[in-house]
Amino acid sequence: MYVRTLIVMLAFILAAGYLGVQLFRLQIIEHEENLGKVLDNLMQVTVIKAERGTIYDRNMQKLAQNITTYRVFISPADIEDDETRVHISKELSKILDVPYNTIYEKTLKEKRKDETIKEHVDKETADKVRELINQYGYKRQIYLQTTSKRYYAYENLAAQVIGYLGTDGGLFGLELQYNDALTGTDGKYITARNAKNESMPSKYDVKIDPQNGYSLVTTLDMNLQAILENQLRATYEENLAGNNVCGIIMDVDTGAVLAMATNWGFDLNDPFTLVGDYAQQLEQSELETNSTEYNNLKWELIYSMWRNKCVSDTYEPGSTFKIITSAIGLETGAVTADSVLTCNGKQHVSGVDISCHKKAGHGTNSFSYLLQQSCNPAMMQIAERIGTKTFWQYFEAFGYLTKTGIDLPAEAAGINHSFSGFHSVEMATSSFGQTFKTTPIQQLTAICTIANGGHVITPYVVESLIDSDGNVVVSGEKESKRQIVSSEVCAQLAEILEGGVIDGVARNAYVAGYHVAAKTGTSEKRDEEDETLRVGSTVAFAPANDPEIAVLIMVDEPGGAVKSGGTVAAPYVARVIDESLQYLNVGRSYTDEELASMSYQMPDFVGETVVNAQAELSKAGLSYKVIGEGSEIYAQLPLSGEQLSKENGLVYLYAYDPASEEQPSHETEQQTVPDVKGMKVSAAIVVLTNKGFNVNITGSLNYEEGTGAQVSGQSVSPGTSLPVGSVITLVSMHTDVYDQ
Repeated sequence: MYVRTLIVMLAFILAAGYLGVQLFRLQIIEHEENLGKVLDNLMQVTVIKAERGTIYDRNMQKLAQNITTYRVFISPADIEDDETRVHISKELSKILDVPYNTIYEKTLKEKRKDETIKEHVDKETADKVRELINQYGYKRQIYLQTTSKRYYAYENLAAQVIGYLGTDGGLFGLELQYNDALTGTDGKYITARNAKNESMPSKYDVKIDPQNGYSLVTTLDMNLQAILENQLRATYEENLAGNNVCGIIMDVDTGAVLAMATNWGFDLNDPFTLVGDYAQQLEQSELETNSTEYNNLKWELIYSMWRNKCVSDTYEPGSTFKIITSAIGLETGAVTADSVLTCNGKQHVSGVDISCHKKAGHGTNSFSYLLQQSCNPAMMQIAERIGTKTFWQYFEAFGYLTKTGIDLPAEAAGINHSFSGFHSVEMATSSFGQTFKTTPIQQLTAICTIANGGHVITPYVVESLIDSDGNVVVSGEKESKRQIVSSEVCAQLAEILEGGVIDGVARNAYVAGYHVAAKTGTSEKRDEEDETLRVGSTVAFAPANDPEIAVLIMVDEPGGAVKSGGTVAAPYVARVIDESLQYLNVGRSYTDEELASMSYQMPDFVGETVVNAQAELSKAGLSYKVIGEGSEIYAQLPLSGEQLSKENGLVYLYAYDPASEEQPSHETEQQTVPDVKGMKVSAAIVVLTNKGFNVNITGSLNYEEGTGAQVSGQSVSPGTSLPVGSVITLVSMHTDVYDQ
């Protein structure tokens, strides 16, 4: 008995000890972990998503915003029988267009309280789900949660700059660069549950409010963005660019990017769908759909479509860099505007002959003239006078050795010589923009230094961050700018460049009524096997005497016969400047010569007296011809609203007597439209006006400068029969604008 008693007592002691140890472990050591498990069973936590910040342009137009959507989810743990599972699956399948089997499989997860059926449901569909809940009492089985979806109001405008919001945050552009600021912090709604998995009284509920993300006020202007993208589309299509085009409009004083684009955009609301040539490349690959090779190519093309060429690609700037070499030369005194230099068609540098684009040479002329004609030997001679050390110091000061620091992701660094390898040949080729690479944003930023009076600026896209109440949290004010070139040198250089637009290689950048300073450039692609590949570009700022904006357009691998930047980029830069300055309410200042050659917009003379019409046309300096007897006009050619050149313009007015009972009628003489494409514009005007047609000139309006512009297009096809007096619009372009 004694032994048995001891054994029993010892067993009780050991059991009690074991229980004590386990209780100590559960209640003390593992208290937090077990408490969490208990709370998980007692509490239902619903995340309250923070509202992502809106992205605005500088006029507070919404570029990217959240729109209200709904998440439909079910609680399988609260679905009591299979009949209910089947019914819920059928009804939700019809409303949400989700396969029945997909929903039914989720209803079988009996321990789950939250199974998503569909996200981003619109309000109309959500209302149908709400009706289902109310009709069958499914308040514990089916739930609607208010969510949001990113919506891009302008769809394709500034697509590469704005970027896209993916599942885990921004994927590129501003959505990626400012992801943390835009995101905010999610809140929570915690609901207590009893042993029967029913909601407990609301006094046990806890709500932690979300902190919404900040909104971005950008420097972009969607009106300017549309102007730029329209011209980039024309540039790309008309010049058959093999590796895309890109363009930038920038405020010269602040560095604010007003517009930026690569080709034309894709729909940010559907960014994974290839467009244009990207879609065509995938289709022409003839790869098996959804094969590994097909998917790899597709993603490669998607990333290429998203790529912002303005900040992520490098190129040799070519002759547009001659602005920088000239500024250094003028600032250091190595050259003056009137310095006389000689070009014999090449320059001998350290045993190497480096050619000019004009093989016969430009002869002996002033520095100003040689810059306007884009002479390479002139630049090499100036660089030699400057010296390698000083040239390198200014090269660095202009920002070519570092990134610009623009607030966009994936900015590329330039590819440059090292100073230890920067000898006379390297400096000679660099002086005219070859053998080193920069990015478009870096090049235009350097040009802005000249446009703003010599101050270095940092380009930027976001002006400020604001909170939900509109309060500015972070201001876009920039650091004070350092001046590296005098304002006098910059003004002098702007005047020289403006002369190059009048009678230099930048003639296609001319805009009537606006002073434009521009420089064109063409460079080789030395790292490509195809030695014929080129990059054509143009930079410009305007008005040249009081600059507001700077513009760059770069055409990568133009595919036409002419690859010069003065042909493939300058005309489109001119149009961007023309439309942009009009939008910005910058007034024109016409010369007497420009006023005399301006187009005239025809008024509506029908119903007017012949006397009044004659007086109006005489005042405008236009010739006219009255056909018929009478005092009132019943028809006219050109028609109301059409544009025609004042020079050699002839208006036909058809008159009748309103008191006459006869119905007025007339027969117009018909003429066949000749083919004037490829002719000199001045000669084409003579041909057309001799046939009785009126002419309107677009493109390079300074068509008589240099050797004369040619007709690159006409509005009416050759062979068409038209009444005399009809207007034919000619596209004028200088083709003798070689720059490299």
